Amino acid sequence: MEQYDFDQLWDEINRMASGDAKLRAIRKAASEAELHNDNYGNFWFHHALIKESVFSGDRYQALIDFPQFLQIADSDEEIYERSAHTLLWVYKWILEATTEFYQIEKMQILRWFSDYRKRLLNRGYTLRSFYEKRAGFYAYADRAKLRLDYEDFLAQEHDRMSDGDSDEHDSMVFWNLTLGNREKAFELAEKVFREGWETDETPSTTYGYMLEDAMEHGDRERADRFAKLLRPRCDGSRFRMEEIGKMLCYDAWTDPAAGLQWIKKQQALRDGSRNPYLCFYFDRGASMLFDRAAKAGLGDADALSRKSAELRQSSQALAEKFDARNGSDYFTKRLAVFDGLH
Repeated sequence: MEQYDFDQLWDEINRMASGDAKLRAIRKAASEAELHNDNYGNFWFHHALIKESVFSGDRYQALIDFPQFLQIADSDEEIYERSAHTLLWVYKWILEATTEFYQIEKMQILRWFSDYRKRLLNRGYTLRSFYEKRAGFYAYADRAKLRLDYEDFLAQEHDRMSDGDSDEHDSMVFWNLTLGNREKAFELAEKVFREGWETDETPSTTYGYMLEDAMEHGDRERADRFAKLLRPRCDGSRFRMEEIGKMLCYDAWTDPAAGLQWIKKQQALRDGSRNPYLCFYFDRGASMLFDRAAKAGLGDADALSRKSAELRQSSQALAEKFDARNGSDYFTKRLAVFDGLH
């Protein structure tokens, strides 16, 4: 049996390309660290597992692993003191991910938010990041509470736990659209574009918000603008399945023949995803695309109509599960938002 060596395992993992093989290797390394009572190694392997899931996977593994990661940190005072800032950043990733998995009960989400708030205050941070992440959840669950958290977010000072200007402005675009403040949303979005901010999220997500709003209001000129900007940024990206779904709605509206070709390149992303939030947006767009393609006579109309109906049923089931968890009708309304678009 090979001797356990944290540094060797760490180096081997960091040389691996992102993907399922790397996730398996990290899980195995974490088990080895636990077997050898290496709390330090166990903490960092679990951190690596969550990070890989968040930034290279579909966040599913991160949510499964987070309670154990938290328990490791809380059971070792030295690790907690040395790594408190790292733990809080992981907490932010998890709080964002909870909105995307209806399997996480609302009370559990709110308990995690409460715990995150306490940990921020205990370390001397402001509550800016707390209000930002909770507003992100309430955007799908409670518009009145979203409005209050948005106001509290603006009142808090930036600190080391705050997201950068780009991601914060991107969030504010979404919140304002959700609250019906379209002109404010447009103003904030144009600042994102004008500043040339580039992160894992922006400007791709911002383009997606603007595209969806343009389609919702039947504004073809604006939709064309943002679809052209968005398509190359989401093409083939598992993290951009929400935006891919919006592009499928756009293609259904403007050019279903082209959409039928484009979806062939994206289908593998949907087939391999365990993220129900992303699957909802993909299925909504695919259903609309196949419906419009059938009506345009672009192939076997009966087969296309059956695909459309199946995907509509799938997205409807997901919408109902999210809305039941959140106590709202957000997803049900988003499912039907383009039904009258011609």
